[in-house]
Amino acid sequence: MQTMDCAQYREVLSARLDGEETAAEREAIDAHLTVCAACRRFADDAAFITMLAHGTTAFWERNTTVEPEFTIDRLATILQALTDLDRNSTVCATAMMAHNAADMLNATRAALDCADIAAAAQRVLSRPTATDAGVIRAVLEAAAVAAERCALECGQHAKHHGHCRVHSESAHRAAQLCRLELSNMPG
Repeated sequence: MQTMDCAQYREVLSARLDGEETAAEREAIDAHLTVCAACRRFADDAAFITMLAHGTTAFWERNTTVEPEFTIDRLATILQALTDLDRNSTVCATAMMAHNAADMLNATRAALDCADIAAAAQRVLSRPTATDAGVIRAVLEAAAVAAERCALECGQHAKHHGHCRVHSESAHRAAQLCRLELSNMPG
């Protein structure tokens, strides 16, 4: 295999996470990882985020088209909050539908919207390639708005329904994390 630079080795690492590397690439990357600490850190970080994203290849590769630079810990925290929000929104919406109460219709719709937006945000933020900073801002803003609405809607039912309390709390946390990340973004 011809000589590659670190960016090319990182592409091979991505293929490895997907189980798509060739035998020649496997040998080349293994040899490179013995001498390149930066690529070893990259491989460890990518594997960690992949695990958190439940099978989604997830790492944040530096690229000139991307303004935000998530640390692995910040990205992992946001991904986990969005995953929790997706799950808790779905559980809460399902429970509210079972009540079939007219006063919960808005909260049910908000929870279903929030689940979809949280899942989409999680997928965008865990892309294996750089994403436009404007898209990242938009998805964080959408997740924050949807989460804030759910925190308010389900917060009204939190005293009477445990699923609403859990959902409201996870929505509040996700909204705070998204807003914090938005405030950290340049521009």
